[in-house]
Amino acid sequence: MSSYDVHKPVVAGVSRTTTAGGSVAWAADAAARHGRQLCLVHAQEWPAGAAPKDRHDAPEQVWASHFRAAGQSVLDDLRASSAERVPGLQITTRLLDGRPAPALREAAEEASLLVVGVHRVSGPGEAATFGGVGPALVGHPPCPVALVPDPESRFDPYGPVMVGVDGSPASAPAVSFAFEEAAAWDADLLAVQVRRPRHGDWPEDLQESALDISEALAGWQEKYPEVMVRQRVLVGNPAVQLAESAAEARCLVVGTRGVGGFRGMVLGSTSRSLAHMAPAPLVVVPHAASH
Repeated sequence: MSSYDVHKPVVAGVSRTTTAGGSVAWAADAAARHGRQLCLVHAQEWPAGAAPKDRHDAPEQVWASHFRAAGQSVLDDLRASSAERVPGLQITTRLLDGRPAPALREAAEEASLLVVGVHRVSGPGEAATFGGVGPALVGHPPCPVALVPDPESRFDPYGPVMVGVDGSPASAPAVSFAFEEAAAWDADLLAVQVRRPRHGDWPEDLQESALDISEALAGWQEKYPEVMVRQRVLVGNPAVQLAESAAEARCLVVGTRGVGGFRGMVLGSTSRSLAHMAPAPLVVVPHAASH
């Protein structure tokens, strides 16, 4: 089964921020490349005391009508820009009531891929992380989640698809997704494992990582012979090393479960850290998305 289920659309979470345009464009391109529909979802959290109602005769309901119309306008504008970007793409819209994170989790139940924009946040010493509702969604939906940073972020849109592997079965769905993505975009695939530094047999450690990567890729290169594959073993903090390397990638793909210790470094807590650090679009593939 494909990561992009033939019966399920690519769902893009839409907000009123400047990041929405970039993430929706990324979602539109993904839907087109994989022959899926695009569904734009915007969730509006109503102010206290202004819950939506059916009646329209009271003054507060006039305000509610304008509030709802403003949300629909956001969807309509992004639908028009997506249709212009990808002529012929089938696009639907959904205006939901409620907090964005729970609403998008629910929408993701019927999605092949959930795409959300994240914005750059500068911290002490000009360190940058990425905020918004996107990081809160990592690990919750049953489908892959793509966190697309704002256009000012530094990454190479023409670079390889980068995938983190750790030698555990949990990384298999991420590898599968990465091969499919690389084939769809005629891109190279870069498979990376990061080992935490430790004293001991370094050559043996690096050899073990190279074997982990080869085993993770086994079978997929035969299925996608057109994809050029490179391998790399890095040493250091997993989240930091993957984030730094992702600057040369069109996207970074990781899983959501590990096996503990340094052999689980691209999964679990590291994927959550990457949601706040990765400069390139980050695709987090849950273990449940097995093929």
